[in-house]
Amino acid sequence: MSVSLQEAYIVLVEDDPNAQIITLDLLRLGGANRCYSRKTVDSAIAFAEKLPQVDLFLVDINIPVRSGYELLADVRQHKTLHQAKVVAITAGTLDADIEKAQQLGFDGFLSKPLKPAEFSQQVQRILNGESVWDRR
Repeated sequence: MSVSLQEAYIVLVEDDPNAQIITLDLLRLGGANRCYSRKTVDSAIAFAEKLPQVDLFLVDINIPVRSGYELLADVRQHKTLHQAKVVAITAGTLDADIEKAQQLGFDGFLSKPLKPAEFSQQVQRILNGESVWDRR
C-alpha cells in the first residue's frame, strides 16, 4: 500500500544529534508532517507503539546498546508494527554491509551522508513500495 510523505508516520532511530536534525529537516522540507526521532531502538519501539500507525522506520545500523539489525527483528515480530517498512541509513557502505541488510530483509538502504536533493524522493519511492538501495 502506498502512502504519501505528507501523510506517512515516520520514526527515525538515530543516536547522533546532528544527523538526527539533518534527517528530520530533510524530511520536513520534503513535506513530511509526521516524522519523529528517538535515539535508541527500545525508545523508538515504545514510542511507535503509541502512534496510530507507523509506515516507515529509518534506522542507523550502528547505534549503541541495540543495533538497527535488532530493530528490524523487533519490528518484523511485533504484533502491530510488523507491516512498517524498515530502511537502513548508515555510513557503513561496504558490499558486506549492504548484502547483510538485504539478506536480513530491510526494505531499503540509504548511505550517509544523505543526498539532500534526492532524499525526500527516495523516501517517497520507499513509501510507494519500491526498494531503494542507494550506496555511495
